[in-house]
Amino acid sequence: MIFGIWPGVAAADLVSLQPLDCPPEDTARTLAALRELQGTASEFYVRAYRHYGPGVRPRASAGPAPAQPGRYAGQGRLIDLVASYQSPVPDPEGFAGFVRQAVRDVAAWGGGKVQVGEELNRPAPLDGGSPGHFDAVGAGVAAALDERDRQAVPVLVGVNSAGLPDPAFWNRLTGAIGPRNTERLDCIGLDAFPDVFRPIPHENLPAAVAFLLRRFRTVTAEAGVPVAVPIHVTETGWPTGDQRTESVQAEVLAVVADAVTASDVGVQACEWFGLRDELTTATWSARFGVLRDDYTPKPAFATLRHVIMAG
Repeated sequence: MIFGIWPGVAAADLVSLQPLDCPPEDTARTLAALRELQGTASEFYVRAYRHYGPGVRPRASAGPAPAQPGRYAGQGRLIDLVASYQSPVPDPEGFAGFVRQAVRDVAAWGGGKVQVGEELNRPAPLDGGSPGHFDAVGAGVAAALDERDRQAVPVLVGVNSAGLPDPAFWNRLTGAIGPRNTERLDCIGLDAFPDVFRPIPHENLPAAVAFLLRRFRTVTAEAGVPVAVPIHVTETGWPTGDQRTESVQAEVLAVVADAVTASDVGVQACEWFGLRDELTTATWSARFGVLRDDYTPKPAFATLRHVIMAG
C-alpha cells in the first residue's frame, strides 16, 4: 500500500469554501512533517491541486495548493497532481493543453501521477458544475496518456469520483473517455469521508468502508474500467472540532486505514486530507489536519506515521 497526504493551505473553509484568514504554508515545517510521516516508506504521495479556469463560482481556494509541489518531491515522495477543470465555458482543447503541462511538470519533479478532473460527479464549485466537463475530461485523459507515452515518463493517469458511486455517472464518464483510453487508465480514484458528513457508528466503520470499496469496484467495472486497474483512495479524513475530539480523529483515521488496507478489491494507495488545519480556531470544516495550524501535531499524526510504517 502506498500512502500519501495533501500538505497544502487553501485559505478557505474546506466545505463552504468561504475565505479564511489562515496562517500561510510554512514550507520548511511542511517538508519536515512529510519526511517524518513518510519514515522509511519507499514511496509516498504528496497530493496537489491545480485549477484550469476560475470556475462557475470563483472562490478563494481556487489557487494551486500547494503553490510549488515540486519542492516536496524526492526521496521517494511522488507528486499526485490534480488537474481540476474549472472553466466557465466549454473548453476541452484548452484543458487538454493544461493537462499535458501537468504531465510534463510531474515528470520533471521525478514522477508520480496526474488525476484528470476532480469530483466530476459533484456540482459547482467542484468540477461537475463546469460546462462541458465530461468532454473536457475525455480530452484531458487522451492528452495525458499521449503526453506520458510520447515522452516515456513515469506518470500515472487517472480519474476520480466522490462518495457512493453512481452507475449513470460512471457510464457517462467512461463514454466520454472512450473504451480504449478507459482500458489504459492507470488508476481510478475515490474521495471518501466516512462519518464526516453522515454519522456512522464507529463500530460499523470497517464494514462501511469495505462496502463502499466493493461497490466502487463493481460500478466502475460495469462501466468498462478493467478490474485490474488499481483503486486509489484519493481523499479521506476526519476533522476535529467542538464535538470532534483529537483522540477520536486518531481512532477513526486508523480504523479507516486498516479497512482500506484489508480490502480485497485492488486498492493500491490511500491518501489523507490533509496535513494541517486551515485554521484551528475555526469550525470543524477547516480542521481536517493531523497538525494544527501552528504545525504542532495532533494525536492522529503519530497514528498515521504508525500506519505508514506498518503498511
